[in-house]
Amino acid sequence: MINFSTGISDLLNSSDLLIPELTNRIKNNLHGIGKESWVYFIPFLMSYNLFPRRSLYLLEDSGSDIIFQHLKNDAHEKLDLIVPPFPLTVKSLDWIDTFSSFVSNQLNQDSIRIIWTDSCDMNCLSDYFGNRLSVEKKQIEYQYDIQSVVDMRGHDFRDLRKAVNKIKKLSPNFREMEYKDIGRVMKLLKDWKRSQGRKNDFLLDWGYTKKALLTFSEFSKEDLYSWCIEIDNKTVGFAMAGPITENTASFFIIKTDVSISGLSLYLRWRVFKELAQFSLLNDASDLGIPGLKQHKMKLRPSGYNTTYTVSIKC
Repeated sequence: MINFSTGISDLLNSSDLLIPELTNRIKNNLHGIGKESWVYFIPFLMSYNLFPRRSLYLLEDSGSDIIFQHLKNDAHEKLDLIVPPFPLTVKSLDWIDTFSSFVSNQLNQDSIRIIWTDSCDMNCLSDYFGNRLSVEKKQIEYQYDIQSVVDMRGHDFRDLRKAVNKIKKLSPNFREMEYKDIGRVMKLLKDWKRSQGRKNDFLLDWGYTKKALLTFSEFSKEDLYSWCIEIDNKTVGFAMAGPITENTASFFIIKTDVSISGLSLYLRWRVFKELAQFSLLNDASDLGIPGLKQHKMKLRPSGYNTTYTVSIKC
């Protein structure tokens, strides 16, 4: 049990900074809970940790695992939960209540956030916290029947088939990514950022994508699958994916040379083929970007998963 009568430094010292070596520990505790939201892809959680500016920590308390973030710069310090404690029980709900009081006393925060919350946990939080709970935003995550996309049959998949056939004519070399590829892949990522930065004021995945590339060799190949694609001996795309549960995979990252029409759809389809042992794929949200929504709809989602950001008044 964390002693909340002490300060923030003691809380941090009593917790473990999220690093790839903790993957099995988190995976074992998530097993059987049935979480299918994209955030529960463990390599994402590790890559989202951008110490010391945004530091993610893991602690065990009240029979649950708790992942929280510590934001700190010269003018600001803040504590929030990344996801609700898992499993979410009466004891862990009590822990959140105590944690909120601790944060209020230490940092004068008027609320704490739980940045990603699924519908099931939100119902539990709502029952417990009542009018202290407010919903800040929600995201709709795209879910796909993997075999349907691989087969790409019928009129609905016409655009996907055209893109796949177009890129096949360029004789692409799709293969597992190796550490020696990192230099070329990082250059592609920088070029992508430069190109997309002209269109979007924010690139939410730039930081964790870079971190994932720098640390991908620290993950087991059972937990993080990584590929790159070459055309005419030039690296033009890369992708990462992996398991959330036994049946659900996460499409973690995809970046391509945006000057090659159809390449992104082709690479998505090619990754789907590699995930045939799963039945469902979670491809996260479209970030409210119309072009990304149109792109993801071409793969004909079979369903959607809603996640919420909630705030709890201290």
